[in-house]
Amino acid sequence: MAQPLVWLADVLRAARLRVVETDGWRDRAARGTPPRPVGVLNHHTATPASYARPAPTVRMCITGRPDLDGPLCHAVIAFDGTVHMIAAGRANHAGRAKASGPNPGGDGNTLYVGFEWDYAGTTPPSPQQYESAVRANAAVLRHLGRTAESARAHAETSVTGKWDPGHAPGRTIDMAKFRGDVARAMTGTPIQEVDDLTPEQDAILRRIEHELLGPRGEGGRIQGWGTEIGPRTLVAMLVDLVNALLAPKPSRAPGAEHLRVPLPDAVRDTNGLVYGVLPQLLGQLTAAINAASGTDPAAVAAALRPVLVELVGPVVDEAVRAAVGADNREQAEAIVTELAQRLAGREAAA
Repeated sequence: MAQPLVWLADVLRAARLRVVETDGWRDRAARGTPPRPVGVLNHHTATPASYARPAPTVRMCITGRPDLDGPLCHAVIAFDGTVHMIAAGRANHAGRAKASGPNPGGDGNTLYVGFEWDYAGTTPPSPQQYESAVRANAAVLRHLGRTAESARAHAETSVTGKWDPGHAPGRTIDMAKFRGDVARAMTGTPIQEVDDLTPEQDAILRRIEHELLGPRGEGGRIQGWGTEIGPRTLVAMLVDLVNALLAPKPSRAPGAEHLRVPLPDAVRDTNGLVYGVLPQLLGQLTAAINAASGTDPAAVAAALRPVLVELVGPVVDEAVRAAVGADNREQAEAIVTELAQRLAGREAAA
């Protein structure tokens, strides 16, 4: 007997999505009532993914986990935007669902087509993955004759506290924006970017901010990393360390006061870190701010930029390669410029 969602691959292909049909997906189904979907439910797999390894969870979504039989969704949306078909019948992805938006409560595995976004959930999905999710939701809802409001997050239907799909620990993706993007896709309007940065640049900048400031607290509040003396950002810890270094000391290694170490070598050497990197970092940033007189944010940003190129440029280059799979000097330079502007004040970007 044909499963109810055998149309799914063709509908997704018609939306210009790249579709991979896994062996047997048209006949695959979990035990229970077949789906009669009124909406789409979006999840994340909580598995680290990348452009080099874009769909690591496809096999598990087919076979299941020790605590839950497969299939675990109807399709997996990979990190590179490819959609992998998993099942055309019932899938164990939703469990008991509460009413959400225009969709009723009940058996979520009957009520929803389930999409798993294959990424960790502690960082944002890739731009290609997000766009494919928007287009996939739009295509399915058009087929079902439903509006964009019927696209829901597992966090919005779960009765057990699920928060997927997310972009930081405990933080669900902005589903109001997502449904707005789905609505635009249903009318053929391109997804709009509201930031001057590309999605790749924004993701890299978020990663750098996360490493400097630590995980965000409730409402996006900066809370820093946990230390023995309480929550501290990396910047605050550097200030503490610099202050300790500048405090009077009874003795110092002979000749160390004259030590100047190239930054890459200094990072790998403890003495270089103590006597080389931090004084250079403090001195260069201070000189840059003094050069701009500390009054005009745009001037401060312009003065900070060459310092940041030297200090964080190699890190940003590496992050760009990891994110987009290739060297891209323009993106790296745009991120360094954005960092300088944010350090100086957002009005500098105007």
